[in-house]
Amino acid sequence: MDDTIEIKDLYLAGLWYAKGMRFSGVRREGKQCWFVFTNKSECRMIESRYYSQEETVVAKTYSDAIRTLKGLLYH
Repeated sequence: MDDTIEIKDLYLAGLWYAKGMRFSGVRREGKQCWFVFTNKSECRMIESRYYSQEETVVAKTYSDAIRTLKGLLYH
């Protein structure tokens, strides 16, 4: 079973990164980029809490995660 999940949404990817989900890299297809993570079920649970505004994260950690992922896009 494939336990990876891909997402284009920088802010949700940043949350997963900040929450310690295992980041596998960036997959590129032309100008499209996807952030690839493992542990699909845990990522989905965090996503659900994110959209229901129940997830919390340290602001500095989240900001650093966004900065890191943006850096990978433009690297």
